[in-house]
Amino acid sequence: MIDFTVLTDLARREGVERIGVGVLVRDGSGRILLLRRAAPAAPPAQRPSSEQWSSSEQWEYPGGDVADGEGVPAGAVRELAGRTGIEGLPLEYLRHLDGTDRHGRRTRQFVFTAVVPDGTAVRPSPEHDAHRWAEPGRLPPTGEGQRAVVEWLTARLARPGWRPVGGHLTTVDRPGAYSCLLLTDPQGRVLGMRSAADPDVWDIPGGNVDPGETPFAAALRETGEELGLDLAAENPDVLSRRRLVAVLHERAGTGHPVPFCGYVFDGGVLTAEQQARIRLDPAEHTEWRFATAHDWRARMDPDRYRWLLQVLRAHRSGRALYLEQPCPEGEFEGVLVLVTDRDGRLLMHRRDDVPGIAWPGHWTPIGGLREADETPEETAARETREEAGITITRIRPLPGPHHPLVHPTTRVLHAQWNGPDAELRLGDEGTAVRMVPLAELPALRVPPYLEHYLPRLAT
Repeated sequence: MIDFTVLTDLARREGVERIGVGVLVRDGSGRILLLRRAAPAAPPAQRPSSEQWSSSEQWEYPGGDVADGEGVPAGAVRELAGRTGIEGLPLEYLRHLDGTDRHGRRTRQFVFTAVVPDGTAVRPSPEHDAHRWAEPGRLPPTGEGQRAVVEWLTARLARPGWRPVGGHLTTVDRPGAYSCLLLTDPQGRVLGMRSAADPDVWDIPGGNVDPGETPFAAALRETGEELGLDLAAENPDVLSRRRLVAVLHERAGTGHPVPFCGYVFDGGVLTAEQQARIRLDPAEHTEWRFATAHDWRARMDPDRYRWLLQVLRAHRSGRALYLEQPCPEGEFEGVLVLVTDRDGRLLMHRRDDVPGIAWPGHWTPIGGLREADETPEETAARETREEAGITITRIRPLPGPHHPLVHPTTRVLHAQWNGPDAELRLGDEGTAVRMVPLAELPALRVPPYLEHYLPRLAT
């Protein structure tokens, strides 16, 4: 739907002082309905016949001013009925026509079009003394602007399949729009808020984009309303850059029967002092918290958690990503890599024993999150270099079903490495890394999923 309130507001900001409407009515033969504006009374002998036009005549398509408080489409319907007696026509928006009236005021006319059968009765208003169905190429004396509109329409109607924009918009997908700010604390944890309407739902600050509002402005407005913070003033170094993190297209579903396009912007870091001043709107949210990506899994439904993983991947990449929900087939957010050598040993990494991560203090295979638009093999190779300092080869998907303790967005792979143990180098995460004989694994503190995948290494 075209929001004419937005279009008229735009016109006012551009200095337009007068808003009008016009309707180009076409009959089945493609002729244009024109009305002759009544001239001062003259003797009958001086009046031109229906086949003649005097140089002082002026013909125009139906139209007039939009009344105060009246919508533009309603004004077009009213003007058409009042000036021609034609009612009940579906009108399609065409374009606008700018000009200047006789008082020197800037005007903007929103022009619509409609089609009627040949022979449709026309009853001109008292302001007009005649009407005519004119061939587009043989117009009577008409204002330059209106003539240009007729010529413009005629040229486009000659294109196969062309429709006026008002009709064309009914044939294309028109998603709703929402926008959010991704906010973190100094430890890198993500801010989420619990919904008052549905306590099982946690979201990041944001909401729907209002008519005429930009996505960035909506994100700032919604965050201010939900947190009570003016982040444009408080985090100017970040917000002034208007950094777009991700654009997400969400297909229509049972929860939202229309598609949505979401915009996520970087809101920066909230200090402890700012966090102390958060004031939630109790009608919308009941509590807030910062949590790691791993910990949000326990609080979000699977679809929303996957949405968060996508957004955080875009945020880590440092460049805006286009993402889709539901995710395309084959999309993933992390990897688990079982690296073996010729002796059948398995590369194991002892994780930090800290909260907020998966399997703290456990010995696990190499794993990590996807960056930007990496393939599973690229993510596996990078993570192994970062965590163990080695380059793996012969990377392949590990066959078989997923273990329930491994997230569905994680790809499980097998790779090989046959270098000397002295080449292993522990990266920035974890406390140890080494090749472990399979017979020694039961003595280590390992995740339960490991025994599910080990038999598949030989397949």
